[in-house]
Amino acid sequence: MRPTRHLLKAYPLLAVLLHDVFATKNSHCPPLGAVLPAPTSPSSHPAVQSAVSTLKETIGTLIEGLNGTAVSIGVKSLHEITPLVDIHYTPPVLDPRGASQIDASTVYRIGSVSKVFAVLALLKTSGIYMQDPVTKYLPRLRELNQQQNGAINQITAVDWDDVTLQALASHMGGIGSDLVTDLTSFPSDWTALGLPKAHFWDNFGKRNPVFAPYTSPLYSNTAFFLLSLVVESVSGSPYSDFVQEHILDPVGMSRTFYTKPDDKLGAISLDDTVWNSSLGIEDPAGGFYTNTEDLLSFGEAILTNKLLSSVQTRRWLKPVTFTSSSGMFIGAPWEILRADNVTSDQRLVEFYSKGGNVGAYHAMLVLVPDYDLVISVLMTGPETSGGVVQLLTSQTVTGLLPAIETAGKDAARAAFAGTYGDEETNSTLTLEVDDEGPGLNITQWVVRGTDVPSHWLNYLSAISRSLPEVRIAMRLYPSGLTAGSKTSWRVAVDLGTPEEIAQADAQRFWPQGSCVAWGLMDRAVYEFAALDEMVFGLADAESGGAATGIELVGFRAMLQRI
Repeated sequence: MRPTRHLLKAYPLLAVLLHDVFATKNSHCPPLGAVLPAPTSPSSHPAVQSAVSTLKETIGTLIEGLNGTAVSIGVKSLHEITPLVDIHYTPPVLDPRGASQIDASTVYRIGSVSKVFAVLALLKTSGIYMQDPVTKYLPRLRELNQQQNGAINQITAVDWDDVTLQALASHMGGIGSDLVTDLTSFPSDWTALGLPKAHFWDNFGKRNPVFAPYTSPLYSNTAFFLLSLVVESVSGSPYSDFVQEHILDPVGMSRTFYTKPDDKLGAISLDDTVWNSSLGIEDPAGGFYTNTEDLLSFGEAILTNKLLSSVQTRRWLKPVTFTSSSGMFIGAPWEILRADNVTSDQRLVEFYSKGGNVGAYHAMLVLVPDYDLVISVLMTGPETSGGVVQLLTSQTVTGLLPAIETAGKDAARAAFAGTYGDEETNSTLTLEVDDEGPGLNITQWVVRGTDVPSHWLNYLSAISRSLPEVRIAMRLYPSGLTAGSKTSWRVAVDLGTPEEIAQADAQRFWPQGSCVAWGLMDRAVYEFAALDEMVFGLADAESGGAATGIELVGFRAMLQRI
């Protein structure tokens, strides 16, 4: 192989095909999403059991000194009935109005986690389309601009015809954050937020826009009040009734409330006033009450497509815009956290979260689709904040996810690793689960006597000019496509050594710029069949669902597991 400096100089296209060594362990570039199936019985795995035990000790150390703050943390796998993590802390001092013992059924206020219900209500309302302008459903908004005393222009008036429902749901409408008329009373006097609907219609037009729509995200509680009005306008039902009938009841969320429930159900810190307070027009944005059990059930219902179809759910769990932080994108209304330091393979993992803060109440709901996990963190009291909830969430994720990854690898090793062969065609495929990177490592791939990896550059030459001889590494990843007992996977190809890849990527001004699996997969095709597609045939559930064979789709070859 030629020296790297000559390789990069002579073959600039190679820099496009190589990817950043720092992106994923040993320079691998997997497609976005799960790299192996999530483990179906994580609680029985020794690594997970140890991680849960350590996590409990860690969380216990962090919260044991809290005098008046209640804490509830839950983690649930979609594949198990009992939560993996169920941590609750009853402080020495609580308000006598509320619960005396904190557990998974204790009710908290969840603040802006309520926004998830608002967007889901839109998605479940027949006749509503997220790309429609909000004025299609609320034409009265156009009248607000007449409340301006001076000139009406881009700076002074919102062009409501340009504001879509999707923009409102993802904080991209450019409209003001809240309708608070007296900053001196907020947030010490929460009645400042308890404004009636008429107050919005009489006054919000006096507020200037902050950005043009789809310019930059700006957190807006007011947007979710408008979305609740859209639901009411189209459905003909009060917003609270619609959420109850179409979301809470189907999931079985019997301890989730739009208005204050019985005090004895609640986690209430001493002399707390927010427990009793209505947020008025901002109730759709932050008014709900719920508990750990219900939040975990809600997250599970989302990820198992009980509330929307699978394609609707996948579309919903996608970003709409960036933020100024490279680690956070915004969805509708998701705060999508992205990290490459929580699993041993160092790949990028996405966490669909929604945080909420109202008074002393702080909450976090997190969905982890790659590992089929739901996380709930709830707190209330004088010794907490949104930052404390984020800290506890981070401790939970970093303490638990590496063990879940290990459990998934062990399950994949039993289900898929090994050698597959067909003597008649002289074809062999060997797969392993290793610690060198994500997915399944292809250590041997021979079809009809031909070594596939050594010829793969020839396939790529069909879509580019000839490439030099370089190291090729191939790994196999699930596509998420299944049909009965079959599941489709795809090969991602890594070209070059980690050192060569690092040097190639250093030439770019953007990070991880050469990780381009999304642009290279499904490019080598024979008679309309992709050479990088492999379909496992699985045994029935009684046999553990392990692979019995594999179809090399583009090569027209069927191999049996040896």
